[in-house]
Amino acid sequence: MSHSGITISQKCVDACAKLKGKIVHDSKRFVLLKICGDEVDVTYESKPTDTFEDMIKMMNDPDCEKKHEPCFAVVDVDLRATSGAYNTQPVFISWIPDDCSIKQKMTYASTKEALKAKLDIRAQVHCSDSAELCLDFVLEKLKDVGKHHPDAKSLHH
Repeated sequence: MSHSGITISQKCVDACAKLKGKIVHDSKRFVLLKICGDEVDVTYESKPTDTFEDMIKMMNDPDCEKKHEPCFAVVDVDLRATSGAYNTQPVFISWIPDDCSIKQKMTYASTKEALKAKLDIRAQVHCSDSAELCLDFVLEKLKDVGKHHPDAKSLHH
């Protein structure tokens, strides 16, 4: 449980474990998570054809009346390590827009670390502005983890 009193659903843990390969990998590339009531739950598990851009649109659709609502995502990002090895790394993205309510900002911010720890994901990127919610920004923030490998199969199709 986080400092905010929000719990993390088992469905959330299971979906992210599948994505990370701890359970048979089923070609999902991302999972969207949201605080629903008093727990973090899965709002969407990607299809094999979904792209990074699809994920961004689901997180911040300018045509959606709920576009300023925060959420979390766990996404496979293809990286090239400094050793030259290629790998897919799960990345935790927190989307807490500057223009969401203060209550939402506080609830999501105080839940983020507990969720990240429960899901055992080390790489993290925080986005608070629409301009940050893009693959280039995520890759820039992950420089310490490794370098994006342009030939690797990534969400950026």
